[in-house]
Amino acid sequence: MVDRPAEAVIVDRGYRHFEGTRKGRPGAMGAVVRDGFRRVLGLRRKGRRKILPWTLITMMLISVAVLSALHYAANRVGVTDLVAEELPHHREYFEFISRVALLFVAFATPELLVPDREQGVLAVYLSRPLRTIDYLAAKGMSLGILMLAFLLVPQTIFHLLLGVFSPDGFTTYMLDNLDVLWQVPSTAAVYFLGYASAALIVATLIPRVGFAAGIYLAVMIMLNPLAELLVDTANFAGSEYGALLALESHPHLVRDWIFGAATSGYPVTRAGFEPWVALATIMTVSVVAVALAWNRYRRLS
Repeated sequence: MVDRPAEAVIVDRGYRHFEGTRKGRPGAMGAVVRDGFRRVLGLRRKGRRKILPWTLITMMLISVAVLSALHYAANRVGVTDLVAEELPHHREYFEFISRVALLFVAFATPELLVPDREQGVLAVYLSRPLRTIDYLAAKGMSLGILMLAFLLVPQTIFHLLLGVFSPDGFTTYMLDNLDVLWQVPSTAAVYFLGYASAALIVATLIPRVGFAAGIYLAVMIMLNPLAELLVDTANFAGSEYGALLALESHPHLVRDWIFGAATSGYPVTRAGFEPWVALATIMTVSVVAVALAWNRYRRLS
């Protein structure tokens, strides 16, 4: 008996060539930016992933509502001296929202960078046309857009409401406060660079999201008293340069410098340096952070 060959079976899986628009590197970077938004804000993720970011956003919105209400009440009763001298304005408001922004950066930066390394999907991201620098730039854009929105949206709402509540009228208030249009964005950019650069270094080196967030907050909080200790009590040569370790206070100092307020209480100025030294330190740490991240991810890819 002769064995007959089995009949071949052809299965149509329905594979087709991609017929859409190939967007190249800009499209790939845009996809990474959008994915970053979803990760940080917890969109399309479990409810517990939404708790922290949306709690911080709610705190920001409540703060601008409360502060605006205080200005409205003071203007209604005609207490103009209280409005001008005692109630917080844009510079002082940065003091609060920058603290909330610090928590936001501590959570968001590791959330953007660590899981891709932890889950071993960098090779997928870094396949053509996306390059290492494109990947890092897209992640930075996600963080930058979110944090700048975190800082600028409440300040913009606050500025507009101050104009609405002003006894001189909206237009007059806006014309009298044109400096705010460059002071607030410049200060927000300084806070972003000052906070995000240190967070980038930590998130690049630490392999766990929660651990990286905790290390970042500990470093930012503990370096301030260490810098003050070196400035106030140490007497060895070069001890004044310890003031540069106060990474968390540098954006506050530059903020006061931008708004023309007193800057004498910060470690950098107590050590005898000018405020621009704090800005130069922020820029230097930013360059180091980018170089470190690029070198690490280039070796991983």
